[in-house]
Amino acid sequence: MPTTTDGLNKEQLAAALDTEGAVLVTAGAGSGKTRLLTHRIAHIILDLGVPAYNVLAITFTNKAAEEMKNRLYSLLPDAADIWVSTFHSMCARILRRHAAVIGYGQNFSIYSQDESERLIKQIVKDLNADETIVKRAAQTISSAKNDGFTPDQMVENYYDHEDIDVIADIYTEYDNRLKANNAMDFDDLLLKTYELFSRSEEVLSSYCRKFRYIHVDEFQDTNEIQYGLVRLLASGSGNIFVVGDEDQSIYGWRGANVTNMQNFIEDFGAKLYKLERNYRSTANILTLANKLIKNNTSRIDKNLWTESGAGAAPVFYKARSETGEADFVVNTIRKLISDGYRPHDFAVLMRVNALTRTLEQRFMQYSLPYKVYGGFKFFDRKEVKDITAYLRVLSNHRDEEALTRIINFPKRGIGETTVDKIREYCAESGKSFYEAVHGNIPTLSQSVMAKVAAFGKLLSDLDEYRAVADVAELSEKVIELAGIKEAYSEDTEENTTRKLNIDDFVSSAHEFVKNRGGSLDDFLQEVTLYTEGDEESGDCVYLSTVHSAKGMEFNCVFIVGAEEGLFPLTRASDDPDELEEERRLMYVAVTRAKQKLYVTYCDSRFMYGKTRPCRPSRFLGEMDDRLKKLYERPSLTAVGNGDYEHADSGKRISVGGHAAGNTAVVRNASAATGDYPAGTRVKHKKFGEGTVIGTTNVGKASYIVINFDKIGKITLSLAFAPIEKL
Repeated sequence: MPTTTDGLNKEQLAAALDTEGAVLVTAGAGSGKTRLLTHRIAHIILDLGVPAYNVLAITFTNKAAEEMKNRLYSLLPDAADIWVSTFHSMCARILRRHAAVIGYGQNFSIYSQDESERLIKQIVKDLNADETIVKRAAQTISSAKNDGFTPDQMVENYYDHEDIDVIADIYTEYDNRLKANNAMDFDDLLLKTYELFSRSEEVLSSYCRKFRYIHVDEFQDTNEIQYGLVRLLASGSGNIFVVGDEDQSIYGWRGANVTNMQNFIEDFGAKLYKLERNYRSTANILTLANKLIKNNTSRIDKNLWTESGAGAAPVFYKARSETGEADFVVNTIRKLISDGYRPHDFAVLMRVNALTRTLEQRFMQYSLPYKVYGGFKFFDRKEVKDITAYLRVLSNHRDEEALTRIINFPKRGIGETTVDKIREYCAESGKSFYEAVHGNIPTLSQSVMAKVAAFGKLLSDLDEYRAVADVAELSEKVIELAGIKEAYSEDTEENTTRKLNIDDFVSSAHEFVKNRGGSLDDFLQEVTLYTEGDEESGDCVYLSTVHSAKGMEFNCVFIVGAEEGLFPLTRASDDPDELEEERRLMYVAVTRAKQKLYVTYCDSRFMYGKTRPCRPSRFLGEMDDRLKKLYERPSLTAVGNGDYEHADSGKRISVGGHAAGNTAVVRNASAATGDYPAGTRVKHKKFGEGTVIGTTNVGKASYIVINFDKIGKITLSLAFAPIEKL
């Protein structure tokens, strides 16, 4: 007879059955932690008889939460009663019920990062501060909130930060305006919940009684406030089960504290379990990962292993330039696709997204489908945010940020000067912005006041409709009465895309009503808390920073730009803590690969307007001792006359012609492509006409370099390029 713990290995089973008290599981990449979490929850509910509503499971992305829910639904009849959510969603849910305790209305707005920065920008303008401070102020305030600091505490603890006194003033005014707008930012969702629990013992006790068994995934990514929330919620039953991997702690820049895992053992007296068996990657890939991460000191030691076999040896590839690097990536992908792989099997990962330009150019040239992950998310697109702003105002009349966004969209002749006058009137009269646009503002001319009044009438009409409509019907009415589609009536490709996005928004609202049947507030909360990790990439190659690829896996992974100054970043060289985080980033990148791994670097790279010489990353030598000499040599000489020094599949490269063991050097052969001498005019089916610059052989492959009349120099594989002589 099947049991709730079927399919767990020995280490997973031991952790799953340990249900009382505090437990810490260090789960290496690909070690089956989601399986452990879901089966443990099933065991608690089905075998121990604990009601499902007494169980809490916290993840870090909506996508991870949905995956966990789906797995629980397959194991449990009453899985819907389990709270499975992100930290932010959990806190938003709690605050909706108890916001009044801390002086907020239940219908508070949640500001995105963009909306928060817009408000800070306005405050900087009002305080006559230097406008260049906006970004820095936003980041510093966010850090302070994640650390649980008030403006005064921020000054005390961040005393060495530039312009900290000015930022403290901005922070104070920012919080005042948020509260006046009945709004919170992302960081507030955590901070205000902590404040709520600290202020009301009654509220905290009710959730401690409710959540008798607490589970937290990706615990290494918790910041100070999240750690504090966990301590408060677990103060009742003491049954707290956390899973994490400090080797994958890569969010120190946004407040994550890698020491929380080690602190947890001491603070809770937790029992420790290790998951070291990997179900994702081949042994050859894990060997590199283990060697790399052992160079970090801030970690609980573990060694990943697998029964999946050795697999293909990882390939290290040196290109002369970023163009050669991109050609190698694209040509390798095309070859593997011809062998049966699909575009979605591939990920190209990088430390900084500035490296995508050349790669994207090559992907377009060869018509390879791709997606740059972490670009504009659907709900961040202008037309979508405009509709959302109308809905936010209908939900929360005090949301001034949303009001000022839509007061002149679509254009109705209400400029910034008018908006400033309305703000001044509100400050003098004590009225809200919403009240002002529904009344008479004496400082406005009659003609301008007529335009403002028309806007107020539009909002009143929509308010009336809200009372009888669901969120999908209300969205349609907003688009209709505000004339949002008409704002994009000009027949352009961009406007066509925007109108399709508007239709997609309405579809998402209908889907929400069908599946959730929730309120306008619930819909807005879901839209606002939507994260980049929730987007699907489809059947295309995935181009991404390593940060955005966290938690994902691919059959074939390319790590590009493995150079000092890029990976690791320059600033990490003199900071041991930052260098360890950079190493963890490389570890995360390596462990995304299931079958094949390629790591590339260049002799020189054109970035930020200059061609710079490159030095291979120190991480290459840490992964393979035979590659240490690459980092030790500040200057490298390219092999041959072509663009590459290439390692055939299953072999590694060395520099300078000294092969060792499994290492092989492949030098450019003399050109064997005499059919296309330099100066030959040719035509390509896609790129048009051009002139041959030269040809070369790399291993068994032949390449031709053509200067096309319209798009410039491109290197093509003769085996694939559709070219003909003119």
